[in-house]
Amino acid sequence: MDPILYDALVIGAGIAGLSFAAAAAREGRRVLLVAARDAHPREFRAEKFSGREMDVLDRLGLGAGARTAATQIHTVVEGRWSRLIKRVPSREYAVHYPDFVDAVRAAMPDTVRNVTGRITGMTTGAEVQTLTLADGRRYAGRLLVIATGLGEALTRSLGFERRVVSQGHALVYGFNTACSYALFAGEQLIWSAEGGGDGIAYLTLFPLGTQVRANLFTYWPRGGAAAEAFLADPAAALQRLMPGLTRTYGAVEAVGPVQHRPIDIVEIANPVRDGVVVIGDAFCTTCPGWGTGITKALSDVTVLIRHLPDWLATPGMDSAKIAAFYTDPDKVAADQLSVGKSLRMRRMKMGRDVASRFLALRSTVFRRGEQALTDATAHLRTAVVQLRSAAARVRSKAPAANP
Repeated sequence: MDPILYDALVIGAGIAGLSFAAAAAREGRRVLLVAARDAHPREFRAEKFSGREMDVLDRLGLGAGARTAATQIHTVVEGRWSRLIKRVPSREYAVHYPDFVDAVRAAMPDTVRNVTGRITGMTTGAEVQTLTLADGRRYAGRLLVIATGLGEALTRSLGFERRVVSQGHALVYGFNTACSYALFAGEQLIWSAEGGGDGIAYLTLFPLGTQVRANLFTYWPRGGAAAEAFLADPAAALQRLMPGLTRTYGAVEAVGPVQHRPIDIVEIANPVRDGVVVIGDAFCTTCPGWGTGITKALSDVTVLIRHLPDWLATPGMDSAKIAAFYTDPDKVAADQLSVGKSLRMRRMKMGRDVASRFLALRSTVFRRGEQALTDATAHLRTAVVQLRSAAARVRSKAPAANP
């Protein structure tokens, strides 16, 4: 047994686990971080995050590392109703998630004890938590933080029950394209679905490294006709489903493999217990289409770090302390926002009941009205400029008054 009693044992070296370990270490806590591998598996996960999330990483001392694996985006171009409608300043970052996580991991404070290995045993309780690795190494700590992402094995072994919120919620695709990099340098295109019943949320094109990357967010069932047709010929499928995009930017040809990931929204149903906190996707998965995954993970970290000093200031780590994390208003709000937005957006697109159609119609009317007002304002400004220019020309041609 390692002689140190750690303040926190953290399992999982994704963005939630790394961020919590860094934040706790910066506050002088003794932290052990356990990862299953030396490098993050090459899985298809989130490929963009916001400037606000980068600000959090900066405060944790991890921003510089994150930027080495990120491509900055300064403008968002929006396409809707088969045409371009606006271009707005933005601050986002595009990443290959495994490279991003590995870069953040390399920037971890030296005070975090890093170990790699497979966990074969755990004990938890109101006082001390222990971990045993396959090679016999053993560690003890006051708090166990599980941040294992989509993996369920460890939470199941501890008796946590998982509740399915939305089975087969979405199907997301990611692939490199043959689009001109110069056309998208520093810019992200978000092109909304052109058909009401096509099962598509939107397509986004953005620079990532030296490539233009595409993410397609759909509500297609995995293995269904639409999903298989897209995999067979992405360019042809997009030309058929998004003719306005093709007219504006040309065919979007896939280069290399097309990755896809089915999304189920699942959450821990009975999270409160002695000595253990579950954070990030390990607690509740998210739909990446609405940009709340990394935000929710970092929110979990922020809330947990806020409670940690009080927990460690007194003996024990019983469920009464742990419950304060799950009922914290900031955590509850972040969870409700993430899950609620995902469910609402799917319902508006795929729901066939009266309420769903009303929500979709209300959203369309609002957006079209907003765009009509924007277009009318632009036309009015143009007309005013033209009138002023014409008036100036008339004045310049008028004879000068006699003294």
